[in-house]
Parts: sequence; structure tokens; C-alpha cells
Amino acid sequence: AFADVAEAAVVALSDATQEEVAVSHGRVDGGAMVVIAMGRLGGREMTAASDLDLIFVYDHAKGAAASDGDRPLAPSVYFARTSQRLISALTVMTAEGELYDVDMRLRPSGNKGPVAVSFEAFAKYQAEEAWTWERLALTRARVVAGPAELKARVEGVIRAALTTPRDNAKTLADVADMRAKLDRERPAKSPWDLKEAKGGLFDVEFIVQGLQLVQAPQDVGVLNVNTLKALDALAAAGRLTASQADTLKSAARLYQNITEVLRLTVEGSFQPAEASASLRALIARAAGAATFEQVEEKLTPIENDVRALFVALIGSR
Repeated sequence: AFADVAEAAVVALSDATQEEVAVSHGRVDGGAMVVIAMGRLGGREMTAASDLDLIFVYDHAKGAAASDGDRPLAPSVYFARTSQRLISALTVMTAEGELYDVDMRLRPSGNKGPVAVSFEAFAKYQAEEAWTWERLALTRARVVAGPAELKARVEGVIRAALTTPRDNAKTLADVADMRAKLDRERPAKSPWDLKEAKGGLFDVEFIVQGLQLVQAPQDVGVLNVNTLKALDALAAAGRLTASQADTLKSAARLYQNITEVLRLTVEGSFQPAEASASLRALIARAAGAATFEQVEEKLTPIENDVRALFVALIGSR
């Protein structure tokens, strides 16, 4: 539901901001822009506190040098300005607060890259330059706004990038290295750090995305932006056993359900000793347990099981 609301906002504001830019600067011949949702919006797994990970890709007719308005702009500037207006519309502080924070770090070349990237540059980057961590992020890419023709072409680039044969051993080693780096840089303080904990949500997501990368060249059916649906697809493809998939799905549901509650109720990190009786009861209900103590008792064993699967399926560093 959070993802549906965010997507509706992106679509409506994308249309509105493009019209605003057209009023001031006209239109670029053959010009079009799509918005790619990444991260939790792409995977349809948002919480109340999630930001929007977005990438903007544009295209135009060959030879188009500038827009046709009274204040013409070169295509790269035109679509950069359109993108900036959309970001401002999504993040501007109003009397009712702001809609979202927007994170652009997943765009090609990260913070050093242009705000909006041309289709040609996007395709070249994904085919030739993207690192393994960017490929992992791309497993959750979903085009949410823009005209159908450019949307289909961008989706084709994403599909090609994910299904190109790769060195599977190196890919899994890269995934293990990235997870180890997170263990060092963002160590969990307790089992209640549900993302960062060893065997937490990050482990589940790295397993899913890593296995998708190594399996997709042989079986494109494993690709799904949603973690739970991807686990089903990986099991159907034989990349996971039914038992492994069930363990990971149960853990993911538990982590996601509790995280939804904590994002709505807690500022900062969760401290169980400071939690009210009503919050403890709410967490227990979200976790499908009779009491909060039951949740605490099963959390560490579940995380241990997930970490063991990560080591078995991906590796360790």
C-alpha cells in the first residue's frame, strides 16, 4: 500500500512537472523521460519511513539540439531540469510536511553522475560498466512512470543486464564481500537491528539478489522485484530447496512485519527494555506470537538459521 501511494505520487508529479517545464522551455523533438523505482519502492516493500530510490532516463530524436520554446534548452539540461523539478515536488516542505526523501545514489556513476541520464548512456553503463552491487540493485528496478515505448526499451536494457552470462563464482564472492563490509561498517547492536543483524533482512535480500544474478542467464523466470515472490521463483527453478525457501520467507515476513510497526512507533533504534506494554503487544501481534517474550526467544534462532543459509548459498568473508 505504501508503494502504491508513492508510485501514484511519482506518476502524477512527473506528468505535472514535465508540463511545467514545457510551458517555459517548449519540448524536445521526440523527447521522453521515464522514472525507474529502485530499492523498497521498486520491490514494493516500503515502510512508512522509506525514502524513494529513483533513476531518471530520457531519450529524444537524433539531431535534436534544443527544445522549441521561447527559452530553449539543450536536451541534457532540459531533462536534468525536469528531474530536479520532480525531486523538488516530492521533497518540498509544506505546511503539511514533506512527501518523501529522494535518494539518487543508485543512478549510473552514483552521486557523480548526471541527475537524468540519456538512454544511450544508461544502456552502455549497464552493459559495460556496472559493478556487482549495481547489478544487485537492478534486480529491484521497476519503471513506474513514462511513455510505454521508452519504458519498454529501458526494461529491455535492465533485462539484458540481468541475464547476461557472468562469472558466477566471482559474483557470489562479490556479494559475500559486500555483506562482510556491511557487517564491519554497520554492525548490529542487538538482534532487534532487523536489517543489519547477522541473519537479518540484509542477509535475506543478498541471498535473493545474488542467486537471481547467477540463475537469471539460464532462467529469466527467477527475476522478480519482490523478495518473497523472488524466493518462490528461485525455489521453482531449483536454485533453493523448498525448506530453504520457506525458512527465508518466514524470516523475511517476520522482519518486514516487525519493521513496519517499529517505523510507525519508534524514533531511532528500538530498545526493548524501554518499550511500553502496548507496543510489546503490537509487536507480538505483528509477529504472530502470543507474547513479546516469544518473539524475543525466536528472533536469534531465526537469524542464526538465515546466516547459516547465507554462508551455504553465497559464502563468507
